Amino acid sequence: MSIINRTDLNRLDKAEAILVDCRNIMDQFDESERLVQSDEMTGAVHIPQMPFMFKFDGFNEGRHPLPDQSVIDKLYSTLSDDGQYELLLFADDNSFFHTRLYYLFLLYGYDVYLFNDDLNVIREHSGEFHEADVELPIQFDSAESVFKRDIHYSMEALEQKIKQNVLLIDVRSEDRYLGITEPIDYKKGHIPGAVNIPNSLIYKDGLLDLGAMDHALAKFKAYDEVIVYCGSGMSATPMFTLLYHNGINVKVYTGSFSEWITDDSNTVETSPNTLEGVHFNER
Repeated sequence: MSIINRTDLNRLDKAEAILVDCRNIMDQFDESERLVQSDEMTGAVHIPQMPFMFKFDGFNEGRHPLPDQSVIDKLYSTLSDDGQYELLLFADDNSFFHTRLYYLFLLYGYDVYLFNDDLNVIREHSGEFHEADVELPIQFDSAESVFKRDIHYSMEALEQKIKQNVLLIDVRSEDRYLGITEPIDYKKGHIPGAVNIPNSLIYKDGLLDLGAMDHALAKFKAYDEVIVYCGSGMSATPMFTLLYHNGINVKVYTGSFSEWITDDSNTVETSPNTLEGVHFNER
């Protein structure tokens, strides 16, 4: 099981694993560094959000483009010492940074662990992990990227499939989904046909509730594919992680709403769509 809690942690050979600190504050690079420095975890390696979680010259035209393969290849090789050590990703409550990096490692063919429990457990056990003395890479190859797992959707693919047997899930707040408010992007609303399942529904006490969608899994499995999106592809990854863990054929539209609206031929909606027979209620 790649998503682990405190019980699973006791079974992990911690001396053969590296702690990967994914705590960040969105788009605030200096503040992210200060956050980590004020609460350092013994032996953990902090991963900045750029270029390792998004890269401005990466894939798609959204606000947080995907890093290319060379970035993730170099990062994995550096952290794991070319595969000698397991990687355990963690972040703080209600985060999407560890799930974003988890998604990227999966996308490019690497299996890692994601910690989904009280951060104090990591604090208590951090000294038992292998302490990696590494310098994160700053130069990357320009070779062509190859997605190793079929968990990615481009805008072009979505434009072709949007009216087929696919379920599109928008994880942003209801107000953004309905176009009542939009604090970031220059258009309001959602991609046509999308249903709204806000991220707030899948977190409980700050942790990803892996059973939060149990009542809807049968309905999800009736679709050929489930595609999740958010504003820029970052906060769609917790829902991806939950559904992927539960065996759903799920993919992330990584450009998300911020890329969708760059094409003037793409329409947006402000009226809600529902999933027949399934209700999603705020916690």
